[in-house]
Amino acid sequence: MLLTIFLTGANGFIGQVLLKKLLASRHSVICQVRSAAARKQVEALGAIAWQVGLDRQGELEVQLRSCDVVIHAAACLKLGSSADEFMRVNLRLTKSLLIAAQAAQVKKFIYLSAASVVMHAPQDLFDIDENATLTQQKELPYSFSKARAEELVLASSTPFFQTVALRPALVWGAGDAVECLIAPAINQGKFAWFGDGNYLFATCYIGNLCAAVEQTLGSKVGGKAFFISDGQTFTFKKFITARLQVSGFQPPSWSVPKGLAWALASFAENGWAYLPLTGKPPLVREMVRLMGYAFTLNTTAARRQLNYHPNYSIEQGLAEIMSTNLHNAQLGKK
Repeated sequence: MLLTIFLTGANGFIGQVLLKKLLASRHSVICQVRSAAARKQVEALGAIAWQVGLDRQGELEVQLRSCDVVIHAAACLKLGSSADEFMRVNLRLTKSLLIAAQAAQVKKFIYLSAASVVMHAPQDLFDIDENATLTQQKELPYSFSKARAEELVLASSTPFFQTVALRPALVWGAGDAVECLIAPAINQGKFAWFGDGNYLFATCYIGNLCAAVEQTLGSKVGGKAFFISDGQTFTFKKFITARLQVSGFQPPSWSVPKGLAWALASFAENGWAYLPLTGKPPLVREMVRLMGYAFTLNTTAARRQLNYHPNYSIEQGLAEIMSTNLHNAQLGKK
């Protein structure tokens, strides 16, 4: 069934790929954008741009009256941002969008949450399913804010307003954080393995996340969260090394003990909180927590209730990135 979909975050890494997939499936997509450049970008792809803030609830409700589904992919992702900024963007704007969607009688609300909403104190987590408790750790402000927003979204579900939260593991693909953030940090000598990096770690290729969204669009499930992953588990070091190499980057050559990394991150956070320092701290505890410990997921619920199956293996995802990079390089030579 063809739908009219309201998409936030369409100019981000996930949103861009998702927008292209939705348009390829012939859905009509209205994208909330924040700048003229973003407007041009989504319009060039064939979507409709709507350049109004998510805090403009009245105007938002009017716009949503023509929509069947809301997909909320926008979020504050920059580690080192203030706790208030995470809560403003990830919780309060989600609440505004949720209220407007309910008032506009939208049928379905899909929230792109994060697997890290179940991370607590630094420790290994294996085969985690949806019964795991949500984090209350305020030293993990990104995960904390996403967890609070997810609670709000799922509590709003009714038979006439179905809400679903998708919790992807580390999302990767061409143009991802590994390529845009980790690789430059390695080149500047600012990124190292935490411990030896040889712990199991769940990932989610962007093509697999898009497949999960497509399955959710056709599902009648409401009021539930689902973990989404590639269904394979590499060690963190093996995966990041392979991901870096297909884009022509070298992995880091040094490591930092996990305990020391956590202490340094806490020290850096305090320095930026109490001293007149510019920018963001180079290391925060949430970064160590997100990438420094084993983390594997059980996706049985998504497979059974959403009929989710990964479209790509990790090897296929890496091959697609290599093909994309080669194509872009050839275009650059013309």
